Amino acid sequence: MTATALKHVNDKLKNLPDSLIEEVENYIDFLAYKHSQESNQIPQWHKDEVSKRIKVNKKPVDAFEMIDNLDK
Repeated sequence: MTATALKHVNDKLKNLPDSLIEEVENYIDFLAYKHSQESNQIPQWHKDEVSKRIKVNKKPVDAFEMIDNLDK
C-alpha cells in the first residue's frame, strides 16, 4: 500500500464514529482470513488427480528412471 493510500484510509478511519471502528476492524480481519484461504487453496483438479492415484495405487513415476530409459 502506498503512503498516499494509507493516509486516505487513515483519514477515513479518523472520521468514523467510534461505534463503527470495531466493525471495520472485524472486516479487515475477515478480508485477511479470506485472502489467506484463497492463497492456500488446492485446486480441484489437483485433489482429483491425487484421489485417482490413490485409488489406482500405481507406483509413482520415477523421473530419473524415465531419463535412463530414454538413453537406451
